[in-house]
Formats: sequence, structure tokens, C-alpha cells
Amino acid sequence: MAEAGGSDGQSLQSLSLLPSMSLNLVLIGEREAGKSAVGNAILGTSAFDQVGTKTRASVQREGTVRGRHVVVVDTPGWEWFNLGGSLASPRNVRKEMLASMKLCQPGAHALLLVVPLSFSFSGRERRVVEEHVELFGPDAWNHTLVLFTVKDTKLLRCSRLQEEVEDNGELKQLVEKCGGRYHALYRQTSSGEPDLVAELLAKIEEMVVTANEKAMLLSERVLELAKQREKEEESREEEERKEREEEVKRWRAAQTKTWDRGEKLSWNKGLTHQGSPTAEQTFICCKTQ
Repeated sequence: MAEAGGSDGQSLQSLSLLPSMSLNLVLIGEREAGKSAVGNAILGTSAFDQVGTKTRASVQREGTVRGRHVVVVDTPGWEWFNLGGSLASPRNVRKEMLASMKLCQPGAHALLLVVPLSFSFSGRERRVVEEHVELFGPDAWNHTLVLFTVKDTKLLRCSRLQEEVEDNGELKQLVEKCGGRYHALYRQTSSGEPDLVAELLAKIEEMVVTANEKAMLLSERVLELAKQREKEEESREEEERKEREEEVKRWRAAQTKTWDRGEKLSWNKGLTHQGSPTAEQTFICCKTQ
């Protein structure tokens, strides 16, 4: 049986710590990481698009899970390469990711960072993941839990999930940025497996209780920072546009100056070749007179 990391030894009793509390969860991750499948697993229904359907905009679904009201927001995944098309542009993906915060007012209790368990998780992948998490502001890491998706428990039958994380330096570094919080959901489960969704909710509630006054990543704050960042980007782009225009003007002025000088030289040469009087011709003309 694969182990879910984070709070080993914690029983599902933590689910009763906040009996009347609704949980707001936001799923983030790369494209085809399995976010929609995770959302379906948490809610226990086919609430989100099935595997293979690209999520282009943030979508909110809700339901009752283990006796608790849970709101889940699925977001578009980022791509390692922009394959073209305005809808797939990195800027639009980032914008739609942040739009998720409008769908879970007054904020998110947890950002579930969905990561396919890969033994080749690279430093580049980790850096891209970090860039997208940090879009949600400086407090985002305090509310993030790494949620590994595994196709089959057999993939980990020879070792525990904790050992796999420890053996992959990049995964370990990512988990450490999340305060050591991680969990795993399997796309295929067998009889006798623990209730991994209930364990996940227990870990999220533990995050909330531990955070106290900062129990939630506030939507207003995230959207305010996003708006400020967008203004800064627009201002920077405007400055770059003006610089490019000035550079073009300088280039055109230099080209015009070169062209004018060249035309003048050609005109002077033309006069010489077309009959400008020589010194001898001038002398003869004067002598004749």
C-alpha cells in the first residue's frame, strides 16, 4: 500500500475539527497533469471534463464530500511550449489561473498543485512550477499542497511514496517549499485501499488549523496583486514599444541622411561627366574673347 506523505500517523479524526466549515480548493498544474480527474475524484462525480479535454477557462464545481461542503475550481494548465493560438498563450493561461480566485470567494483554503509522479522530474520543470505558484502572491506556498497523481499503485509497490520524493532532489525541493505537504491519488485503486480523499481533506484541514489567522489565501489580495502586476507589465511593454519606435526613427533618419549624401555625390559626379568646363576650356574661351 502506497503511503500519502505529510502527516503520517494523523487519523481521520481531524475531519471533525471544523465540522461546519466549507473548503475551497483550487487545482493548478501543467496541462494533462490530471487536474480534472483529481477534481472528479474529490467530488465523487464526473463534475469536470474527462481526460483528453483541454480546460481553457477556470471552472467551479461543488458538492458534499464526507459530510462536508467542498468547492473545487479547475484551472487551465500551462504548457512547456506555446503551440500557438491566443487561447493557449502563456499570458492567457496565467490570467485564467488567477481568475479561479473569483470563483472561490472569499478565498482558497488550499492550492492543490497536481504533479504526475515522474522519476525524471527536472530542475526546469520545478522552476516553471514555482513561477506559476508564485503568481498567487508571496503567501501562496503557505497554502499549497503537492498532490501527486499515480496511474496505478503497482508503480510504487517496491517503495513508498516518501522514498520516491526523497530520491528525486527536484521533487524534494518542491515539496519542501510547500512545508513538506504532499499526498497521492491513484487513478486506479483496488479493494482495501484507504480513503485517500478523506485523508487529503484531513491534511487540508490541518493546514487551515495550523495557519490560524492566515487560514485562507484571500481572493481580494491575490486579485489585487495580479492587477498591480498586469499594470506593471503593460507599463513595461509600453516603454519597450516607445523604445522600439525611437530606434526605428533613428534608423530611418540615418538611412535618409546616407541616401541624401549619396544622391548629392552622384549629382556632382554627373555634372563632371556631362560637361562641366575644364580649366583648358575656360582659358580658350577667355582668349577667344
